[in-house]
Amino acid sequence: MKIQFIITGWHYDQLEYYDELYDLNEENELIEVFWSCHKEPPKNIKDRFDYKLFPNLGLEDGAYQQALDYLEVSDDVILFLMHDDLVIRDWDFINICLKLLNDGFNIVGNGINYPLVIDPSEIKRDNNSYIDFVKDECKHLFDSTLFCHTIRESFMCIKRGDLRQMGDFEVIWEDPIANGEGPGGIGNTQQSLLGYKLTKIFGKDKITYLSDTYQNSKYIFECARGTMDGWIDR
Repeated sequence: MKIQFIITGWHYDQLEYYDELYDLNEENELIEVFWSCHKEPPKNIKDRFDYKLFPNLGLEDGAYQQALDYLEVSDDVILFLMHDDLVIRDWDFINICLKLLNDGFNIVGNGINYPLVIDPSEIKRDNNSYIDFVKDECKHLFDSTLFCHTIRESFMCIKRGDLRQMGDFEVIWEDPIANGEGPGGIGNTQQSLLGYKLTKIFGKDKITYLSDTYQNSKYIFECARGTMDGWIDR
């Protein structure tokens, strides 16, 4: 079994997280760490990790997809797809996630995320509906209104083969900051599209979380775009 960490490169401010990630990479031959950077990385990343600076498009979905395409990860690899502004409380989340996948779940998130009803024809932005943002090869999946479970994309664990089975991410290849709209617009749409495909292909009962608390578990706290908004001390 091989494990591939893909870390988004945006904030570069959780130094303890990166030190521990480096030690994990150095001490475990089955673990590889790659930084998919959407901003020029600092020296402490460049000197210690494999990385690539990609065009700043598509938020985390873009960063993950760019890295997956670049690395050509095989189907049997376990992916940990993670933001770089997480606070890691306990690295045992690795073992917990591996056990959950072995128990039959297809994807593991951190804190529980909100479910929602998705109508693929619903207009979301710029007079485009959900399905307008879907790749041609995946449009056939979006054929009905569906009650979906979703995953916050700050942290996800999934087998590469399962992600490939669902057609990977539905990336909106735009820079929302440059466009002046902020990250929430395309980020929420991309998250919803991913949740739809996860639910449609694997079912709601195959999606699970490390806790029932939004944005937080005893293992990981998910910062809000580099800030500690919503911090829960546990």
